Amino acid sequence: MTNKTVKELREIAKERGLKGFSKLKKDELAELLREPTRVEKFELTIPEDVETIQYKNGDEWLETRKLGIGGSDVAGIIGESKYKAPIDVWNDKINGSTFKGNRYTRWGHNLEQPVALEFQALHNSYEVFEYNKTFKKGKSLANVDRLLYDLATGEYGVLEIKTANFFGSKDWSGETIPQEYYCQVMHYLAVTGLKFAWIACLVGGNDYKEFYIERNDEECQFILNSCEEFWNDFIETKLAPPLDGTSNYTDYQKHKMLHVDDVDVEIEFLDDKVETYKDIQKQIKELEIKSELIKQELTQALLDNGANKSKTEKNSIRIMTQNRKSLDKKAFENAFPDLVKDYKEKEEAFKFEKPVSFLKIN
Repeated sequence: MTNKTVKELREIAKERGLKGFSKLKKDELAELLREPTRVEKFELTIPEDVETIQYKNGDEWLETRKLGIGGSDVAGIIGESKYKAPIDVWNDKINGSTFKGNRYTRWGHNLEQPVALEFQALHNSYEVFEYNKTFKKGKSLANVDRLLYDLATGEYGVLEIKTANFFGSKDWSGETIPQEYYCQVMHYLAVTGLKFAWIACLVGGNDYKEFYIERNDEECQFILNSCEEFWNDFIETKLAPPLDGTSNYTDYQKHKMLHVDDVDVEIEFLDDKVETYKDIQKQIKELEIKSELIKQELTQALLDNGANKSKTEKNSIRIMTQNRKSLDKKAFENAFPDLVKDYKEKEEAFKFEKPVSFLKIN
């Protein structure tokens, strides 16, 4: 548009049915007639009850996370995560997160663009684009990796990008995705109001997988309600979620134990709880013995048949042999006594005490 005259620009504006442009300067006319970007077109479709929050850098993004429950939190608060429990989400929102990322999160971020390009190469019916704002609906937040525009239907959707190492490949081996990621994507659809999503995952660095997910209105409403309830019940009040038996909650308690006074108190239900605990521990030990006995019986069956594996339509067993290298400490100390002595002296200078709390039951 910048190579056209003011007269030509006014003619174009007139042809498009625009009004109020007669007094505009050339630059103003060019901006008026400029074709809106995909992001600008998308923003016209955002529901009125959804707020978008601009962030300029990582620090501002972290501040925005404090305003609600994000996609990576939601599986934790509804009990569908292997990694997070409600107490983790609560602790993160109330006391702040100390997690600054690691090599997995760093490489996950670095590989987002290659995975997005692979998805685009496989789906020329979609336009893939970034949207660097946070969506907020009530107390639910969404930061999507990419957005999609369906060129055939004109519908917008979400593209969530994941990476998994070789050890996590089992979670992506079937036709379904890990439950916590399903919750995350459904959370994004709930917040944005969009109707579909794709998850694209790079497994082990060279195995690309993708999954299509449609919006489920009932699940979306359940997620939004759960986020509101969690925020009102625990974040606004700063009251910790109830005990849930997870190791996550135990870890939280261990940290709190470091700050209690050396005081003896009476606990009304102590005897009943301790006796119940002892009974359960006894049952666990008995079950562990039964479990080990079954393993022994299966192993003996293989040995009796001179075989190392067996399988049926449902199950399989195999005797596994692994070669592990280990250090012969005794031989090493005899061969290099001065080196060992020097190492131990230097090691002592770097040792420090770290308090560890646990509950001892007698």
